[in-house]
Formats: sequence, structure tokens, C-alpha cells
Amino acid sequence: QALERDRDPHPFLDLARQQFRRVQAAYDRGDMALLDDVTTPQMQAEIARDLATRGTHVPTDVVALDAELVEVVREDERYVASVRFHGTLREDGSATPMPFEELWHLVKPVDGSSGWLLAGIQQYA
Repeated sequence: QALERDRDPHPFLDLARQQFRRVQAAYDRGDMALLDDVTTPQMQAEIARDLATRGTHVPTDVVALDAELVEVVREDERYVASVRFHGTLREDGSATPMPFEELWHLVKPVDGSSGWLLAGIQQYA
């Protein structure tokens, strides 16, 4: 179902947080089958390149995660939702959680032929 401006964004944001954790876990495992199901073809190619060039990898521990809906727009035959994720992560085996902030762009066809797919990630410094 499309996310409309006048609707309560909380169910969508709950789903977005679940998706964030699933995508992070699949990335950590190198699970391209799952990643292919939840990302656009362009994002799939980018992730595949990242996985092909990474060395040893310690799974990321998502310690705290919050999400904020920045905007939802309709572009031709698809909806684009921008979600700001922020919280703390332990990366590369670090004992200390570090803050992070990312903007995820999710797309969904207007006709509902697929669910929300990850189309891009912007990381903040």
C-alpha cells in the first residue's frame, strides 16, 4: 500500500527499521539472494561490487536505531520515500558503539507490483 502524507507513518517506519536490520544482516553475511529481493538492480550491482572487494568482515551490531520519514513523493509510476536512519552501531569488532546517520531512498511502483525496494543510501559524515 502506498504511504500517503495524511496517514500515520509509524507502521511504515516500523517496517523500515526491520528492513534496515535485515539488509544490514544480509550484507554482513554476503547474502545476495536476500539483497536482490529488497534492492533495485542498480543498488544490487553496487552492493555486489562492495562485497567483491571487501576483505575480512566482522558483522555490524545495530545497538540503537531510529527512523524518521523525511518525504514521500510520486515520480511518474513510482513512489519515492526518503527515510533518515540514525542511532549507534558497533562496526569492525569495535567495543564502543559509534553514532551513525544515513538517508535511505526507497522506491515502490504505484501499481503495487512490488514492495519497497532500497534504491540508494547517503551517508553523513
